[in-house]
Amino acid sequence: MAEDRLDDIDFTPYVGLADFLPTPIFSTILQIRNKILLFVSGNKFGKTKSLVRGKVVYPVLGMCPIPEHNIRPEDKIRTIRLASELLPEDKEHEVKNTVYPHIKYQLPSTVIKKDITARTPVITVNPVLGGKPAHLEFVSYGQKDQAQAGVDRKTILVDEVCPYDFYEEALPRLAMIPGSQFCVGTTPVEAAWMYAEIYERAKIYIRTPAVRAFMKKQYGQDVRQVERTDSKKDICVLQAASDDNPVFALMVKLEREKVSKGIIKDEDFPFLTVGEYLDSVFLYDDPDTVAMRRYGIFRQITGAVHKEFSWPVHVINPQQYFRDGKFHGNWKFARSIDYHQSVPWAIIWAALSEDDELFIWEEMNPDPHNYTTVGICMEMLDKSLDYSYRVNLIDKLANETQPNVTSVNRTTTMEINSFFREKGRLNWNGDTAFEAWDDKTTTGEDRVRERLINAKICGKPFNNLQKIDGREQRLPTLWIFDNCRQMALSLKSWKMESWLDRDAIITKDPKDKKENKFSHFNKALECLLKDSRFKVANFNYQPRYTDFEEKRYFQGRR
Repeated sequence: MAEDRLDDIDFTPYVGLADFLPTPIFSTILQIRNKILLFVSGNKFGKTKSLVRGKVVYPVLGMCPIPEHNIRPEDKIRTIRLASELLPEDKEHEVKNTVYPHIKYQLPSTVIKKDITARTPVITVNPVLGGKPAHLEFVSYGQKDQAQAGVDRKTILVDEVCPYDFYEEALPRLAMIPGSQFCVGTTPVEAAWMYAEIYERAKIYIRTPAVRAFMKKQYGQDVRQVERTDSKKDICVLQAASDDNPVFALMVKLEREKVSKGIIKDEDFPFLTVGEYLDSVFLYDDPDTVAMRRYGIFRQITGAVHKEFSWPVHVINPQQYFRDGKFHGNWKFARSIDYHQSVPWAIIWAALSEDDELFIWEEMNPDPHNYTTVGICMEMLDKSLDYSYRVNLIDKLANETQPNVTSVNRTTTMEINSFFREKGRLNWNGDTAFEAWDDKTTTGEDRVRERLINAKICGKPFNNLQKIDGREQRLPTLWIFDNCRQMALSLKSWKMESWLDRDAIITKDPKDKKENKFSHFNKALECLLKDSRFKVANFNYQPRYTDFEEKRYFQGRR
C-alpha cells in the first residue's frame, strides 16, 4: 500500500533539491551565525550553488538548523535580496546571472507563487513554515543606491565582487534584523576592497585541509583549520579549494574504475587523485594565479612581508604567563618610536628575557593632530610603569627642528627628553635619552622573521629550550600581548606593493618595495632589534648615554 501511494507522488519538483552532494563546507555554511560571511573558493568548487541552497532554498523550506535563519510565520521582514552584476531579465542575462538558474533548479516549484517578470525581478514564494508570502528580490550593481535603500532585508546574498558603495549601503538594511546576514561568494581574482574591508577584519577564519596544505607548501604558513582573532567585526571568512568539490572525487573514482575494467586505457586517464587531475587542468605558470583560482587565496596574502606571523600563535593573553601582569627577574626594557609630523606615531614597549624571549607588551598610536608632544609624553610616562629603559629609540626625523614644538631651535627629540628628565627619568640608574635609530642596515626584518619562525616552533612562551641537530639551545622568540592590536595587525597586514593593472601583474615582475601602510610599527620593532645594546649577550651593559644635555642657544640679554 505504501508503494502505491509513492507511485502517485510526482517527485519532479524536488529533483533539483535532491541533486546535491553534501560537503563539510556546506554543513559549516549552515552553522555560521556571523553577520557577514565571506566565502572565497577556487573555480568550480560550487560556491554559488552552496550559498543559494544554504541561504535561500533552506530558509524558504524551513530547513536551516539555526531557527532565526529560516523564514518563519512571525517574521516581519520576509525579503531576501540577491545581488549580481546583471538582472535575470532575459534569456541572455539569465545565463550571466548564475543565481537565478540555481534558485529555479533547486527550489521546488510547489512553493513558487509567482516568478520574475521583465518589470518586476522578484520571485514570490510561500514559505513552508507558513505566514505571509516571502520575496526573493533580484538587484544589479548597476542600479542606483537609492533604488536599494530604505528597506530592511532578511538576507543579502552577493554573487562575486560587488562595488564597495553597494556593500556600504547594504549593511544598514540588516542592522535591526535578528539572524540577518550579508553573504558573499567569490573567487578572489579582482576583489581588492573585499580583502581590506572584510577579509582583513574577520573575527574567524575557517579553511579546508586543501587550502591549509597549499599555504604551508607555497608560503610556509602553518595556519589552523579554525583561526580566531580579537576583531570586533562580526565577520567569518570561509576558504575552500577547487579540490574540495566532491564531484571531482566522484569523477576520478568513476574514471579509475573504467581503467581497472579495461573500458579505457590508463594513459587516457592516468590520474590517481583529485590533486593530480586538477594539476593538469589549472595550467597557470603564475603561482599567484593558481593560489587565487584554485585555492581561493587573495593575491594580497601572497605579498605579505611576514608570512610567518600567526595570530593564534604569536598574540598571547599575558594573564596566562604573568600572574600579576609584571616582569620579574633580570629583564631588559626598551621603547621605540616611529615619529611622523602628520601620520599617527607608532610607539612600542618591549621586554627581553634572559632566555632571549621578546615581548611587545604595550603600544601607542597617537595622532599628532589630536595630541601635543607633552601630552604624548605624559601618556608614555604612565604606560612605562617603574621599569628602567636603557634603550630608547626614535626616528631620526624627530631630530629635525619642527614648527610645532614650544621653544625655538628645539627638536621633538629634545622636547621628549626634556620632559622625562624633568620627571626624574633620565639618570644613571634609570632611563637613557631617546636617540635616533639606525635606519641604514636591513638586518631588522630578518631578526623579526627569525623570532616569528622560532615562536611557531616553540608554540608558547617560556618553551624556547629546543633540541636542534641533537643539541639543546635557546631560540630567540617574539610574542605580542593581546592589548597590542596595532603591532599584531601591522605584522599580519604588511604587504609588498603590487601592480594595480591586471596586465602588469601578468607581464611584469613583482614590485620590490613594501607598502607604507602598516609599516610604522614594523619599523619601530625592526630598528629596536638592530640595536647592538638590546641583546641577551649584553645584559650587564652600561648605557651609551647616561643623561641628556640640552643644547643652549643665546637668546639675547635677560
